[in-house]
Order: sequence, then structure tokens, then C-alpha cells
Amino acid sequence: MKTHSKSRASVLQTPSPPDLGGVCQTDALRKRKRFFVALGVALALLVGYNAAISHTARTSQRQRALAALERVPANTECVFLGNSLVEAGCDVDAFAAAWPQAGHAPAAVNLALGATTPVEHYLILRRAYERGLRPRILVYGFFDDQLNTTVAGDWSDLVGNRAFSYYFPERAAELYAPGSTLKRWELEFTGRVPMLAERSSLWTQIELLRRRIDEVGMPKHKTNRFGRVDDFGALEAKDVASFNRRCAAIVDGDVGFSRAIREIVRLAQEHGTKMVFVEMPMPSRHRDVFYASPAWARLRAHLEQLASTDGAAYVSASAWVRDDAAFEDATHLNETGAKFFSARLAATISRLSARPNDVARR
Repeated sequence: MKTHSKSRASVLQTPSPPDLGGVCQTDALRKRKRFFVALGVALALLVGYNAAISHTARTSQRQRALAALERVPANTECVFLGNSLVEAGCDVDAFAAAWPQAGHAPAAVNLALGATTPVEHYLILRRAYERGLRPRILVYGFFDDQLNTTVAGDWSDLVGNRAFSYYFPERAAELYAPGSTLKRWELEFTGRVPMLAERSSLWTQIELLRRRIDEVGMPKHKTNRFGRVDDFGALEAKDVASFNRRCAAIVDGDVGFSRAIREIVRLAQEHGTKMVFVEMPMPSRHRDVFYASPAWARLRAHLEQLASTDGAAYVSASAWVRDDAAFEDATHLNETGAKFFSARLAATISRLSARPNDVARR
């Protein structure tokens, strides 16, 4: 009897084993909490980064161009379109002042945007028509083989002002990859995420800062309103041989206007706008090295024929500005050169308006 009681007491005094299930559950809750905290911090950082990029992009040239496009007067009769050559070279005030019929110059606006391609130019023009603009004249400035070259729209291409394509993804996709649903989805998704669509905005500021740091204690690089003057030498062909091959390939292959240019021409035709292609003025070096070649003469004749077939005018103005002091770099006119060129362009276009089927030669 005593033995039984002692055994019973021992049993009662034996400590209970730890609740391993409860410990595991507590650890799991802690890990889950840490995960959600980390996820929340990551999401907050992403939201903040996107907000910063979106804010930075508001001051970008493409955003300002888009905003200006919304404010273009409805009575605009002449539109200048193209890249920075047109942006710098077409002075609307000088154009109006030089119009032969005083007081009857068409109200003009310059919608050109630097560092862009015919795809972005098409998007700008289409948006202008959607807003109700009905210009009588469309002046499209270009240089070299820009009218025939197919434009790529890959991830690495659509940065800087070319990110303008993300504002109109469906239309841009039709030019980069006709009929591709995947391309349209890619552009639409990217366009909805500022850190992707506007990714170049922040890095542009960083690059400018890096360049300023590089110049500390060193001679400063010459700059103009578009950036470093040296950078624009890269716009030219690498050498005469490669330039001639490009020209010959277009002529011998009977290559027409690129898809984007054809769409620009189609838009102009649909809205009763007279299309005028203009070889933009080039400094003497570019004319002597590249445009003096027989290959360019053949390409120019080919372009004139393409323009004529589409009912457009062609103005060969590359040699209009003879003084190299009127250029601020290897391709862009300065303010003085722009006034001179725009005045002569007004006189030429006024004659084309009177004889719309003419092809203006140099």
C-alpha cells in the first residue's frame, strides 16, 4: 500500500514535457511577421521610388512637349515636325515675318522634339490631329537617310525622348512590330510603371552630375542648348564608305519610305495637309564629305521621286546656309542661322502653296 502511494506521488511530481507545437507556432508567427514587415518596406520603397521618378519626369523635355501639344492653338495652319534639327532650325517668328504676303503668313508652330525618330513624330502629329488641328502645311525636316531607315523599338531604344512612345503604346506598337499583341502589352505595361517608362529621367541627372565632376580642375567641354557639342558628331555616318553603302542599298533595293514616314504621309493626306519634305541645312564639312558624293545625288533623286508619288513637295535646303558660323555644332543651326533659313523657307513654301505639285530643288 505504501509502495503504491509512493509511485503515485512520483507520477504526480514528474514535470510535463514542453509544448513543442506552441513553440513552433510562435516561431512561424514571428517569421511571418518579419516577412510582411520586409515586404511592406520594399513596397514602400518602390512606391517612393516611382513617385520620385514620376516627379522628376515632369520636367523632362518630352513631358513639356506633350503638355505644349495640348495647348497648340486651333487655328494653326503650318506645323514644323522632326527632331532637334527642326527644333533648332525652324524659327516660327522669322518664318511669319518673311512670308511674302504681309499679314497673311500661316500661323505656325514648331512641334519638333530632339533625339526622336519618325515614330515619335507620327505620334505627335496624330495627337495634334486628334486635338482638332487642321494645318494646311506640314514641314518635315530630315537629314541623310532618315526617311527610309526602319526604326527599332526595343527596351534599350526607348529611353530619353523616345520614351514618348510609352504615352501612346498601341499606336507605337503598330509601327515597331505590326500585328504584335505582345509588343503592345509590353509598351502598355511599361508605360504604367514610372520607374520603367521614365527610367532615363533620374539617370540623366546622374550623368549630368558625373560630367560636372569630371570637369573639376579640367577645361570645360563646349556645350549648347542640346548638350555637349562633341556628342553631335556621332549623329553623322562613321565614314564616307559606309554612308555611300547605305545610300546605294536604298536606291538599288528601291526601298521606299519607312513605315512611320508612310503613316505620317497618310495622316497628312487624310486631313488635306500639304506635306513638304525639307533637307535640313548642313555645315560645309557634312556637305563636302557626304552630300558631294554621287551616292547621295542618287538617293536625293530617289527621295524626290518618292515624295512626288505621294503628292508631297521636296525642298533641298542642305546648302542654303553657307556660313559655318551659323551652326552651333556639327548639325544644328544657331539662332542666327535659324532666322536666315526660316525666312528663305517661308519664301519657298509660299511659292509651293501657289504651285502645290512643284518639287523645289536647290
